[in-house]
Amino acid sequence: MEKTIRQVKAKKSFPVAKLVTYIALVLYTLILFVPFLVIFCTSFMSDYEIGASEFHLFPYEWSAEGYELIFTLDPNAVNGVPSLLIGFFNTMWQTLVPTVVSLFVSALVAFVYSKFRFPGRKIFFLANVFTMMLPLGAFGFVGYLFYVNIGWVGGARGLLPIIIPGLFGSAGTIFFLRTYYDSALSNEVVEAAKIDGAGTVRLFFSIALPLGKPAILAQFLFAFVGGYNSYSAQLMYLYNDKSLWNLQLALSELTGMLSEGNGYNNAKCAAAFISMLPLILLYIGMQKYFIEGINIGGGKE
Repeated sequence: MEKTIRQVKAKKSFPVAKLVTYIALVLYTLILFVPFLVIFCTSFMSDYEIGASEFHLFPYEWSAEGYELIFTLDPNAVNGVPSLLIGFFNTMWQTLVPTVVSLFVSALVAFVYSKFRFPGRKIFFLANVFTMMLPLGAFGFVGYLFYVNIGWVGGARGLLPIIIPGLFGSAGTIFFLRTYYDSALSNEVVEAAKIDGAGTVRLFFSIALPLGKPAILAQFLFAFVGGYNSYSAQLMYLYNDKSLWNLQLALSELTGMLSEGNGYNNAKCAAAFISMLPLILLYIGMQKYFIEGINIGGGKE
């Protein structure tokens, strides 16, 4: 009898809220995914098919014409190497070098703020937080004038303003990682390691750095995406040297050239898809660490 009553109640309590949530998530996923699908499919259409027929999602005949055009009609190729390919490799090293060093410095500073007590600790940390509130984009032209005056502009020297400032850590990353260490790394563990003879360097490399791996990788993803999509800095400092262009600058110049004439829509979509593909693969590979890293409130002291 009781079992029957429970079954009746279970049938009556239809999970409407859960159903609405799933429908909203599916719709949101479609809103995000459909533009990528349109770009991907359009990149495999012939330019004639795009201009001669009404809109349709999938090509009538799959063609690699768009991909051939961006590699054969590239006016910014350097020694026969397409600018997109050069831009990709330049983006990798121009982004990875400051990102990796910055994450290391930020993790070390965050660990010190979290687990060590010293005079002025709170003041220094508040000053760090204050810099996060400054509209750094407004200082772009002022920064350019500063770098001109110290001789960091022109040719390969234009790399210095892009790489050097990023080697000293990030205020946002320090704030995030300090919060992570506050919740994930207990003071008791640190004190026990000190009693066993561990110094500051060993504490950081043996305990804090491995423990902070999810959070550090999550911040790596944020920093890498920001560096990968960087455009204005490269435009100011590297525009005169095509061999140092990053992917976004090369992509902008190439699509601008293709937009001057009629057509080439498949080539534009092909260039856009090529530029997006590395980030998509990176996120798929790091999704586990990304979700785990941003969930900073799970630990307790």
